[in-house]
Amino acid sequence: GVDSFFSYSMSGGMEGYERKARPYKTQLFQTLFDSLVRDRVKGSDESNDLPVVLEVGMGTFPNAPYYAQAMKESALKGLDIISVDPNDTMFNYAKDTAEKSGLFSSSPNTSLRNVHGVAEALPFADGSIDAIVGTLTLCSVTNQEQALSEIRRVLKPRTGKFLFWEHVLSEDDTVLALQQKILSPIQTLVADGCHLNRRTGVNIQNAGFLGGVEIEYMNLGGSIIDGSDVISPTVFGIATA
Repeated sequence: GVDSFFSYSMSGGMEGYERKARPYKTQLFQTLFDSLVRDRVKGSDESNDLPVVLEVGMGTFPNAPYYAQAMKESALKGLDIISVDPNDTMFNYAKDTAEKSGLFSSSPNTSLRNVHGVAEALPFADGSIDAIVGTLTLCSVTNQEQALSEIRRVLKPRTGKFLFWEHVLSEDDTVLALQQKILSPIQTLVADGCHLNRRTGVNIQNAGFLGGVEIEYMNLGGSIIDGSDVISPTVFGIATA
């Protein structure tokens, strides 16, 4: 069906984008994992004391190599990784990506499981998650304000971290911003609900993260030829609950 076709397309269609994003995302994930180490209770070897990392809209798990690299560079003994995605057919691709990235071989205590759901109604208890990862996810949620409220709700108070990486409406190129606004209705139809005209960085800053929001804006670089210019404006960072 449509979900299966979209899963297949996504599994091989973002290589060029990820190449450009790699140096920035590598550092971002390392920062997150270093914070997980600092926040853990020292001296616990119990598997159920492993940090719980929830990735919202994991898709085909293009972030798996960043997890694997950050695990190698950190003192973490493993992770309990949970995927939440409304498209369950993505998870088979996600598992394959995790295997190929070396995530499990480099960290035998790390597990990966899937929970069907959406960001606007996360099926987890208040304050139960150590970290949430969302990359190219908030562009396609139905209600961004509700999704951010849910992310704050399930994160552990004071220490819970939200790592985000999102394409946004251009802040420094009025012609590109107009192009994004014109193309956004078409994009939502052909790209699983993705919007090109959202000011996601502003919304994250206004979402009530009490520990603050570390955020950067940049143009990743894209081409008019392949259409990647419209997803070049990017915000990324880490918010603390």
